[in-house]
Amino acid sequence: MRGIAVTLLYTLKKNVPGSHGKFLRNFSVIMVSLFLLYAILFHILMYYESFYYEGRDYSILTGFYWTLVVMSTQGFGDIVFHSDLGKIFTMIVNITGILLMLVMLPFVVLEYIYNPLMKAQKEAGTPRSLPETTKGHVIITHYDAIADALIVRLNQHKIPYVVIVEELSEAYRLNDSGIKIMVGSLTQPSTYEAAQIRNASLVSVSSDSDPINTNIVFSIRQVCEDTPIVAFANSQDAIDILELAGSTKVLDLSDLLGAAIVHSTSGSDGGAHELSRISDLRIVEARVSGTSLVGKTLKEADIGRKLKITVVGVWSRGIFELAGPNTLIRENSILVMAVSEEQQKAYDAEYAPEQNKPTSVIILGAGRVGYATAKYLSEKNLPFTLIEREDGAIAQMGQYSANTVIGDAADLRFLKTTNFFEASTILVTTHDDDTNIYLTLYFRRLRPDVQILARASHEHNVPTLHRAGADFVFSSSTMASIELFNYLDQGRIYTMVEGLFAKRVKAPEKMIGKSLINLQFRALTGCSVIAIIENDVCHINPSPFDKIERGVELIMVFTPEAEEKYMRYFGS
Repeated sequence: MRGIAVTLLYTLKKNVPGSHGKFLRNFSVIMVSLFLLYAILFHILMYYESFYYEGRDYSILTGFYWTLVVMSTQGFGDIVFHSDLGKIFTMIVNITGILLMLVMLPFVVLEYIYNPLMKAQKEAGTPRSLPETTKGHVIITHYDAIADALIVRLNQHKIPYVVIVEELSEAYRLNDSGIKIMVGSLTQPSTYEAAQIRNASLVSVSSDSDPINTNIVFSIRQVCEDTPIVAFANSQDAIDILELAGSTKVLDLSDLLGAAIVHSTSGSDGGAHELSRISDLRIVEARVSGTSLVGKTLKEADIGRKLKITVVGVWSRGIFELAGPNTLIRENSILVMAVSEEQQKAYDAEYAPEQNKPTSVIILGAGRVGYATAKYLSEKNLPFTLIEREDGAIAQMGQYSANTVIGDAADLRFLKTTNFFEASTILVTTHDDDTNIYLTLYFRRLRPDVQILARASHEHNVPTLHRAGADFVFSSSTMASIELFNYLDQGRIYTMVEGLFAKRVKAPEKMIGKSLINLQFRALTGCSVIAIIENDVCHINPSPFDKIERGVELIMVFTPEAEEKYMRYFGS
């Protein structure tokens, strides 16, 4: 009740003064005056016999009762006039009531009471400043897919954040969705003072406009020189400008995606392929198609005894299964292993399949990600063909124009004119997720055995792309959110593929002095500890029976669901 009262007082204070208040006062005076006048006239017409012989006497309360019943159009009929003059008076009261109580009064309530009350409630949830005690928070200057993915991770680690919004309508929408927001101009230094910028741990700047991003960074630096700012550039030319404006780090998301996609493209050797490297540890994936491992369980394959290698798990188009002795290796399975350089060479010598044809890559989409992908393929000396539907693509590809062909990738006749059916890998890099899902499904039907890597602009489309047949999916929002998160000193996260990550983190207090077996760590969290770093020495595939010492760092492989369980049981 107290909250309602405060909101109502706030509403009256904000909306009643001025012309609105004068209208409400005049309307109220008219309503009360007419009500009293009609009640008095009722008694006069009923009491005095000279007026057509009504000759009845009623109490004052009855006069008010009759007036209210007639004005509200209820008309119970228990008290009626018999004379013509009384009936005319009744009609006048009734018509007045229709105009005032059924037409004007609802309008007044909606316009001057209900709507201002709702607006006041929304404004109460859209603050223009943060408390001075706010510390360690992340300031986000643009709400998009990157911000959405980052907020999920921040909430998981209980790190405070705020999204600065300029438009009130957008602020209302985000506030209703449970997003913590603050209203303010993105290019005013006072906004960041109100957001307690000096106490913030990070600022994310990621709008679609490089000039706006530059203005935001420059505005922040007028207030605070120390808080880290990570800005995203929409073009290569903007990187230097954003750095000059004061950005701590400038990221080109298209370049990051292109590098990640090419990094996960199978090379010409067909053996174990490196996904991430942490210290002396290599996390590799190995496609088993065409090897003697297909159809066996991990126990039957006996990789651990033969090569001293621990298989972390088996990946199959978006589904990661922690390795166990009864884990079945299927034709489309990909082994995820933690190895040293010598162990990787030993695996390749034992299981790398023969390559009967040279590696070639098809890139779908000549946008910025497609261009970055072509650049990194060229650096690795891997032949590629870039397919684009728009006629102007050849000119914009510059030095890679000779590798670009124009045509519809969904047209089978056109595909037959290219090296599509000879390619070992297909990279689907267009900016439209619906198109990527369609093409992935189509290509998987045409080429059941080919490696398909796909890009997703939105994280929620990742499972759909896996179901469509993509071996690996790279979400721009996930990749960007992890790059941002790694600035928060919460342990470094390495993206291997979408949905599978590695993390280097200090051993939490709850694990000190205990072994992984005692903790039932793998069963409890779904995470797998693949290495322990002690005194800068990396111990790969540690024994689950060894106690975890204070000060060591753990390297874990996990899925998002497993990380959530880890934070629940062992997070700070």
